[in-house]
Amino acid sequence: MIKKIVLTGGPGSGKTTVLNKIKQVYEQQGIKVIIVSETATELLNSGISFLDGTISLLDFQEMVLRLQLTKEDLVDRTIDYSSKEDILIVYDRGTLDNCAYISKEEFDQILERLGNIKSYGDLINKYDLVINLVGSKEFYTTENNKARSEGVQEALELGNRTLNSWIGHKNLKIVKPKDTIGEKINEVLNIINFELKKNRVKRQVKYSVDLNNTNLEYVLNNSKCSCIEQVYLESDKGIEKRLRKIEFNDSISYIFSVFKIVGGKKIIIEERVIDKNIYNSLLDFKDKKCDIIRKKRYYFTYDGEYFYLDIFNDNKDVGILEINVLENEKVRVPNFVCVLENVTNNESYYNKMIASREGIVLDKK
Repeated sequence: MIKKIVLTGGPGSGKTTVLNKIKQVYEQQGIKVIIVSETATELLNSGISFLDGTISLLDFQEMVLRLQLTKEDLVDRTIDYSSKEDILIVYDRGTLDNCAYISKEEFDQILERLGNIKSYGDLINKYDLVINLVGSKEFYTTENNKARSEGVQEALELGNRTLNSWIGHKNLKIVKPKDTIGEKINEVLNIINFELKKNRVKRQVKYSVDLNNTNLEYVLNNSKCSCIEQVYLESDKGIEKRLRKIEFNDSISYIFSVFKIVGGKKIIIEERVIDKNIYNSLLDFKDKKCDIIRKKRYYFTYDGEYFYLDIFNDNKDVGILEINVLENEKVRVPNFVCVLENVTNNESYYNKMIASREGIVLDKK
């Protein structure tokens, strides 16, 4: 088991304290924990800074990304040499944190300079889980990080921009401010426990949505959108093989997934990013009984929760809203979304069933 987790958030959100606890807890369980320190802070503490006007902010962020990728490559090499089977890699900020400090156009310019990055999608798909810690003005301090220079309000705004940088990741969890750091630590540990398949269980909740009576203007103005083509491949009984072509943030990613069906539930066996050539070759094995699903997925946050709304190209009346929550966690549906019904366990709403034309046509009831 190798898991790559990004711990991110605005300045003063508690990352350092949480990181120390993660290392302590999981090493006691026999898991090798590798902490990759925050790159920007390393550079600032070493005297490399844009604050004194020596270099531009853009050049500084390029240095941050170059060093971050180098460190991640070294960690990957270390894993290859390790005899440990269970390894947890926790990054104190990841590659996309740069987007909180510069514009999209500037970030794209940096990727062009690097040359060895295929796409934005390659970066966002590097990590299994992203945990965003939301800060609060009550706990903000500069005492534990001499590279920190922001005021309280600027720190909170940076936190919002940092969260926005990661919207679109398939497994983003948001940890809101708590009364104590201990409560925040416990929530982070519960999230990681699920990722490691320990203790608490996460559940996916799905709702059918009346798009005509939903405030789509809010969704469109406060979300990031990806265009998805989903193709099901010929598979043995009890196995589901799926291809996805995802266009997101002006880049294209190709993902191959294999699931095992047990008791009506899907258990992921394999999921990996593939290149365009492999994707095209696998299309030859498309299940002829299934149509290609084409949809737009809108990722957005509301009240500290992370949602995505699927709108299918061939249906403008009904969409599907999804949220992943921990067991016993209350689900709060945004008040601007008009829910028709909870379809979590309704097989007619499964994408595979819709693709095979055995599921319902997504029409309002």
